[in-house]
Amino acid sequence: MNEMLGNQYFMARNYRAAQDEFELAIKKDPTLNRLKKKLIICYTQTGKVKQAIDLFIELISEHIELIIDTDPIRDDCPCPDLVEQIEKLKDSHTNSLDYHLILGIVWLYCDVNKSIEYFIKARQLEPADPRINKTIQIIENYLQHQII
Repeated sequence: MNEMLGNQYFMARNYRAAQDEFELAIKKDPTLNRLKKKLIICYTQTGKVKQAIDLFIELISEHIELIIDTDPIRDDCPCPDLVEQIEKLKDSHTNSLDYHLILGIVWLYCDVNKSIEYFIKARQLEPADPRINKTIQIIENYLQHQII
């Protein structure tokens, strides 16, 4: 029930309500990676950047392709629109770690190379942040294996 309702809210772009439903569904079944994928987006849009990056790292550590292979139309992924909206705020968020983390996360759903660019910018702001370094390492490992 929570999954269906969460999906309805997500399709309506009501991220806060979708987030609540997805959290309940995942609490009942922690293996629902397709919902974690959507929950990450919800977190980025509701100001829960720490939860977004933590869940993002958890998911890409095991299933990076689940995010990279996203089809915006088939998966009803709002990421292309979100990227456009967020990048418009660039001038006022140049030194914002959260801004770069959110764009790094959201871009991975659309373009792995743009994603890593934003994570590298985030690392320039916080060089010792283990979450950022781990994320970059995971994405770089993925890219290296794609070239082979």
